[in-house]
Amino acid sequence: MKLVSKLYYYIRAIPKTLLFNFYYLPFSQAIKLPIIVCHKTKFESLSGKVTLINEPTFARIRLGFGKVQTIDSTRARFIWNLSKSGQVSFSKNVKIGVGSKLHVDGHLFFGSYCNFTGDVTIICKDRIHFEGHNLISWQSLFMDTDFHPIIDNSTSLQVNKDKPIYIAKQAWFGTRTTVLKGTRVNTNTIVAAGAVLTGKEYQGSSYLGGNPAKVIGDMNGKHFVD
Repeated sequence: MKLVSKLYYYIRAIPKTLLFNFYYLPFSQAIKLPIIVCHKTKFESLSGKVTLINEPTFARIRLGFGKVQTIDSTRARFIWNLSKSGQVSFSKNVKIGVGSKLHVDGHLFFGSYCNFTGDVTIICKDRIHFEGHNLISWQSLFMDTDFHPIIDNSTSLQVNKDKPIYIAKQAWFGTRTTVLKGTRVNTNTIVAAGAVLTGKEYQGSSYLGGNPAKVIGDMNGKHFVD
């Protein structure tokens, strides 16, 4: 019964999967259907550019599938909002789970083996880069902008410009973490649930926690399994 249910689920994904691949990719790539898109996906904006870093193979990138404990997975929608100026780059084995939301006006990069379990929000106005082998738990937020500009009255210049976010390999983010503009997380780092990373560079091989986040433990000689 589970096999039949799963098969039915993927059959329902065919229309949006075909639309997405053949809209964004060259025919020679699209015909291999490297990106599988859940039928519950909402395309707020099908614009911009999607690129594949690796040679395309079937279903190596999955958008909108899976389950998480915080939402009704049978109803939650995956939101794709890529503007005309936006670009999303995918390496291999990228999973962005059910109920997640991507709002992209800048360049969003996913390295190989990135796993977003579900209900994650990414707002990219400048650049957000996930190097690879990254694990992101539910209800986490990555945002490289303040949205509302702050203007210096004496110069008429904006003082809170967008700043890129960089996530190195082997970084694990616990549930409800918030990562703000200008943040750089280095290799072999675990971020505790509810932590807020506020636009600074954090040392690698460490545990981070708190608001604002700080080093609360050591990962030297240890690693997590993604």
